[in-house]
Parts: sequence; C-alpha cells; structure tokens
Amino acid sequence: MTISPLRFGALSILFLTFAPSSGALTLFVAPEGNDAWSGRLEKPNAQKSDGPLASLAGASAAVRRWKEKGPLAEPARVFIAAGEYALREPVVFTPEDSGTARAPIAYEAAPGARPLFSGGRRIGGFNPAAGGLWVAEIPEARAGKWTFEQLFVNGRRAVRARSPNQFYHYMLRRIERGIDPLTGQPADLANRAFQARPEDVRPLQSVKNLSDVTLVAYHSWEVSRHRLAAVDFEKNIAITTGPAPWPFLQWGPPQRYHLENFKAALDAPGEWFLDRDGALSYFPLPGEDMARAEVVAPLVEQFVIFAGDPERGKWVEHIALKGLAFHHGQYLLPPQGHGDGQAAYSIPAVVLADGARNINIEGCEIAHAGIYGIWFRRGCENCRVTRCRLEDLGAGGIRIGEGSIQPKLENRTGRIAIDNNIVRSAGLIFMGAVGVWIGHSGDNQVTHNDISDLRYTGVSVGWRWGYGESLAVRNRIDFNRIHHLGRGVLSDLGGVYTLGPSPGTTVSNNVIHDIYSYDHYGRGGWGLYNDEGSTGIVLENNLVYNVKTGTYHQHYGKENLIRNNILAFSMDGQLQRSRVEEHLSFTFENNLVYWKGGRLFHGSWKDANIRLRRNLYFNAAGEPVTFEEMSLEEWQVSGKDEGSLIADPLFVDAARSDFRLQPGSPAGKVGFKPFDFTRAGLYGDPEWTALPEQFKYPPVEFAAAPPPPPPLEMRDGFEDSPPGARPASAQAHVEGKGDAVAVTEEAARSGKRSLKVADAPGLQFAFNPHFYYVPNHLDGVTRCRFDLRVEAGVVMFHEWRDSWSPYRVGPSLWVRNGRLSVAGKELMDLPAGEWFHFEVAAGLGSRSTGAWDLEVSQDGKEPRRFGGLKSPSPDWKTIQWLGFSSTAVEKTVFYLDNIELVNTPP
Repeated sequence: MTISPLRFGALSILFLTFAPSSGALTLFVAPEGNDAWSGRLEKPNAQKSDGPLASLAGASAAVRRWKEKGPLAEPARVFIAAGEYALREPVVFTPEDSGTARAPIAYEAAPGARPLFSGGRRIGGFNPAAGGLWVAEIPEARAGKWTFEQLFVNGRRAVRARSPNQFYHYMLRRIERGIDPLTGQPADLANRAFQARPEDVRPLQSVKNLSDVTLVAYHSWEVSRHRLAAVDFEKNIAITTGPAPWPFLQWGPPQRYHLENFKAALDAPGEWFLDRDGALSYFPLPGEDMARAEVVAPLVEQFVIFAGDPERGKWVEHIALKGLAFHHGQYLLPPQGHGDGQAAYSIPAVVLADGARNINIEGCEIAHAGIYGIWFRRGCENCRVTRCRLEDLGAGGIRIGEGSIQPKLENRTGRIAIDNNIVRSAGLIFMGAVGVWIGHSGDNQVTHNDISDLRYTGVSVGWRWGYGESLAVRNRIDFNRIHHLGRGVLSDLGGVYTLGPSPGTTVSNNVIHDIYSYDHYGRGGWGLYNDEGSTGIVLENNLVYNVKTGTYHQHYGKENLIRNNILAFSMDGQLQRSRVEEHLSFTFENNLVYWKGGRLFHGSWKDANIRLRRNLYFNAAGEPVTFEEMSLEEWQVSGKDEGSLIADPLFVDAARSDFRLQPGSPAGKVGFKPFDFTRAGLYGDPEWTALPEQFKYPPVEFAAAPPPPPPLEMRDGFEDSPPGARPASAQAHVEGKGDAVAVTEEAARSGKRSLKVADAPGLQFAFNPHFYYVPNHLDGVTRCRFDLRVEAGVVMFHEWRDSWSPYRVGPSLWVRNGRLSVAGKELMDLPAGEWFHFEVAAGLGSRSTGAWDLEVSQDGKEPRRFGGLKSPSPDWKTIQWLGFSSTAVEKTVFYLDNIELVNTPP
C-alpha cells in the first residue's frame, strides 16, 4: 500500500495568508536544522550559526524556553518543513509545554509541505538467495540489540511468514492438565495447550527456538497472540508460554489458529522472516525490484505523548498538531504473549494523552504502526481529531476514555470530538481492535468519519456488561460511513456496537454496509448491535445493507428506539433479538426492512416487551413474509406491528445500493421520512472527500467449513483432575454466582473424586450451569455410560444433539423431583443421595432408526431397560453435542462419575 501525500486545500490557504504580528512567536523546523539553534530562521544563515530547529522535541523545548521569559501573549506557531524526521523516542508534551486559550501553540506543516516523522529505519543491502528470496544482513539483530515484528516494503505492510498462507489451522482438543515445560511441574494448561493435527505442527520440528514462533488463536470476537513454550511432536500437543483469555475451544470447536515467524513458512510472495542470526529474508512480489525497494522496519512504539497529571490539576492544554505524518511504529510481543477479552483493550496508542485539554490533532496522518492510533485516556476533555487519516494499524484507530469508572471527576474523560476522519485498514495484528472506541466516557462526538477494513467492530460505545453504572452517556455517533468490516474473520461484531446504559446517545444518519462475520461456529455480524445492557439509545435514519446475520440485533437492553431506518439485505435473517426480559426491550417503528430470501426474525419476538409498529416489510425474492410463522394479520391481532405493511418500498435500484425512493413509494404510509444518506461520511473539498473512492475492497472470502474433528472416545473417572478442575475434554459454562461444574472429593461412585454440578438461584440463563462434549460421531452405534447421584430438588437433563441450526435432538432424558422421565413420561424413581448407573445407546448415520435405548442399574438390583425410545427429532442422525445441564432455580447439587463415551463403527 502506497500512501499518497495529504493535501489540505483551504487549510493550506489559511497557512499562506497568516501573517504573525511582531509580538507572536514563530519558529521553524527543517531537516537541515539544529536543535541548538534558535529556530527563529526558516533557513540556516550563511555562517551556519543559526537557523531552524531539527526536531519536534527540539521545537517544544524551544517554546518552553521562550515561555520561561514570560507567558505568551499571542498564538505561537512552529512551522515544520517538508522532509523526513527520525523519531527514536516519543515526543513528550508536559504541562510546562502548554499554551493558553488566548495563546495556543501549533506545531504544523509549513505551507504546502508534508513533514514525515518516522519511527523506523531503512534497510538496504538485499542480495538474491535460493528459492527466489532476497536477504539482507542486520548486525544489530544478530547481536540481539534490535528485533522487529513488522516490515514495510514500498509503503506496504509485508506479511510475516505464516502458516497457512490463507485461512487457518484447527485445534483438535484442549489439554486440561499436564507438565508445564516452563516449570517442570503439573499445571492447569486449559488456556495454554491443545492437540494439533500432525501435519500442521510438523514444520516446527526444524525450529531451534520455539519461543520465536507466534501462535495466533482466534476466539470468536478476539484473538490472542502467544509464544510457543514446547511442542510434543509424538502427541502433537502445542503449549504456549502464557495463557489465552479463555480456555482453548471455549467458544466452540474447532478453534482456529495460525502460526507466524519460522523459516519453513516463508513460501509466498510478499512474506518475510527475520532469523536470530540477523538474516532478513524477503520473498518479493512479482515486479518488485529489491535493488530499488524502500524497506523500513520500526524501532519506536509511540510517537507523541501528552503527559498531564489531572489528579494534581496539571494539564497539557491548548496545543495543536497540524498536517504532520507519523509512520513506522514498533510492537513486540512480550514473552508471555498477549490477549484481551475484547477490543484489544489493553493495547496503547502511538499518540497517547492523559490530563489533556483543548488538544487539536488536525490534518495529520498516522500509518504503518503496531498499536492503536490515538487514545485520549485519562482526564481528557474538549479535544478534537479532525480531517486525519489513520491506516495500516496493528490495532484500531481512536480510543476515548477507560474501561473503569474513575472515582475522581478530574480523572474522567469526555467531550472529545472525532470528526471528518479516515480510519481504515486496522486491526492487522490485534484483530479484535475497533475503529473508534468509547469506554466510560460521555458527551463525545463521532461524526462524519469513514471507517473501514477492520476485522471487528467499526464504532464501539460503552464498557458495561449489564445495567450497572456507566459514564457512556449522550454520545453522538452520527453521519459516519462504516463499511467492509469483519471480512469473514471474527464474529459477534457490529458496524456500531453498544454496551450498557447510554441514555441520550444517538446512532443516527450513518451508512453501514458490507459487515461480514466468520461463517462457521461464529456469533454473527450485524449492522447495528445493541449488546448487553444497552439502554436509552436512539438509532434513527441509518442506512444498513449487505450484512451477515442481521441489520439490527439487540442481545438484551432496555428502552432503545430503532426508528426510520432502511435495513436491507442480510444473508442469515434480518432482525434479531436474543433475550426476553421483564421490561420494554425496544421500540421498532417507521423502518423499511427489505431482503431477498430467508427469514425475517431470529430469536424471540412474540412476547409483550417489544413494541413494533408502522414498519414496512418486503421480501424481494417473492417469498411470503411471515412473522414467527404468522401472517401479518395474525401478527397484528397478537398485538404486534400495528399500522405496518408488506409492500415493495420502490427503491430506485436496491440491487445497486441505490436506496432512494421512487415516486409512489408506500413508505410514507408507515410514517417513514426520507433522509439524505449522502451526507454521511467525509465533508470538505472534493480532493479530500474523494479519497475513500480510491480504496479497493476485494470481495470477502469465507473460509471453507473446517475439517471435522476426529471422533471423541473417552472415559473420565475424574481421578487425574484436582478438586476444582473443569471436566477434561468438555466445555463447561457457569455464571460464577454460586453455580459450578467442578471436580470434587465430596462424593464418588468409585475412587475418591467425581464431578459436582451445583445450581444456584438468580442465574441469567436457565440452562446454566452446563457442560458438553463434542463427540463428532457420524455413523455406527454410540454408547454413553455414566454414574449419576442427584440430591433433593435437582432438575437436570442429559441430551444428544447434532450441529444443524436449529439443532436436532436424539436421546434426551430428564430428572425432576427425584423422577426420571423421557418425553414427559415418568420411567422410575431416583431417590436422592443414591448412585445409579446409566447406559444410553443409539444408532447413527446408516444405523439411525429415530429411536434409542436406555438402561439404568443400581448395585444389587435388576437393571431397568427401556428400549425403542423415540428421539424428539426423528431425522436426528449424528452427535456433535452431548451434554448435561442443570435447570433448577434454587440451590441444588448432582454428581457424575465414570463418564464413558464409545462408538462402534458400522
């Protein structure tokens, strides 16, 4: 990627016409300058004794010295000439560098100039080598004094050698416990170890230092990056140096990963690899001339720091950066790796501000960096980022606020304006990063931005899961163009994504399109997404089209208003609502919903706690429009969608994304008011506003369906797991509210240990706690044996399911009030405190009959056999989910022991 120079149009004219008064401070910076000079001269004098300064840090020091003579009476301006300036450490602005409202200080590009501050170093001396590679020797790398994990060739981010070159490898199973190679001691390895396919890790056998290899694990909406501690090539088990945020395969098998930075992976044009011996190898793209190529590697992680101390009332303020470019920022993965729960939350920014007020960043460019672009973190207010271009970033674009509520008001951030910027091609290292992120911060403005080409969310607002206190209030997310997100890589994402109470917040007049999440075992990708606890938000006059799993989704929330939007063309269902609650979830009115095939609703829409009225629905495929299997008339009789219609809204050309209304459109009959969606996105001179049209977005490529994992056969008596451990080879889900799924020594059918499943009142989901295995049994006969002991009040079930959506159910048995039942029919008593042995058997695939057998036995008693039990789903034939779930609403306990799963092939 080559970045063309920024041209500032009318802004340049402003520079050219400015004439400082005799008392104003004007300084100059130039590549030929010297920080020991005064900076008062634009060019060096004939004697080379005075002239411009040489650096941004030198200019700030000169301004500080000038201020020591007395406060500035008029604005101060530092003009920076064209050229490249090396950054070897961040430029730090402290409270002593501040201007005032009357005399602000601007560090700005000289008229017509585009100064570039580079945190990198050029690398030359490439020579041809075997296999089409070119190699340069880097003595500092050989000496251990410099390493890097990014490389930029001719303005393009090169690909660090990886395997596979496209898409993913897949984990087979999680390793719960084992010997930690770092300590030699037994350890919980669920977040660090997994079994791989042998062909995927075999190339690592030639790697001398496994810790040099980076393993990137994909966790639905995030990634974690790891260094390898060891690989057991006999068992194909990989162990990382540090943990992922979740146990591997937590969000459903098979989990994806890829490997980076080993020589055997250097096999595709555009890839590179840096060896410990200092050899930098590069595989050129077709037509790339390495004798003339500009190759840059980064040295410095951060560029500019505004270092105020808000708690002590010391602010950095009234400083502007204008027309400056900052390139080539470093990021090095720490020895323990790195992983965040969401949004690459802990990753810093190349421009970082604490205790900053009235800071303006205008017309600047931040590119080729390894972390976030700009972060107004703690105690910042009344700052602006305008007409900037942020791209090719390892993390996201701009962040506002923090993830916790600062108890002292002076430490809180708010009233930040992010207006008329380009944020694109980001999240290239930390794929869960966000274009613009707002945490616990209010009264911010995110307007008229063009945000694109991230693997996760465009704009994220709020940082509260649920209905607790949140500072993310009265934020304006308006008039943005947000597009080409997800790219088939991550899931559970949105064009605009909200969390927690946000009263007074608007998400309006945005254009959102091409939002595509990962296609397999993913959690969806939506245009507008009100996630957990979103409250009091108005989403109005948005155009949303071409998305993966819905133009609108509310997970759960309260009293949101979705009004007067155009919502079109979702691949897998148009509108989604996931949780029913006892209050009004949202009002959905005056919207145009337009699609071509598939279902309208996903989730729960029948209850009284959503309000739908005066909407227009149309299925352009010509299929009947139904509402939870009802006609519109039946739906309206049930109390939903009063005044709504099924009719073609008569868009000018929806297939070509022209959603203007033709004369005679029935949209007005449902109260829809046309809005001008061309106002979304950038504004200003044509050269600036036309820039997004130059960016190319290839069609999203979805990975093929992952290869099925091998059939799981197991026997677990829980003797090898310590008390408190999760069940090996299973996915366990608890809410941490007194519920548990854990190994215990309280009871055992044999040996000393069993698995305890404890329920509790007040859980969010009735099916928690639960755990399940992924057998992937497709044919033959499967038998599941286990010992069960229930205590008083237990309500639980054991069930086998396939992977269809919605899933189909095979064997299913329940225990309620000490009675075993199947399909609502009670079969026998299960007295509390007594162990019973169960054997469940069913034919699969070619052996499937739609029925299953059950045998229950107890020591000293004749077994009870129940044959030919009918499966709830007659067409069920395979097992991808075999689980146990407690559904009580009070404190209860049951125990399991000696769980065994076997399959006999046909």
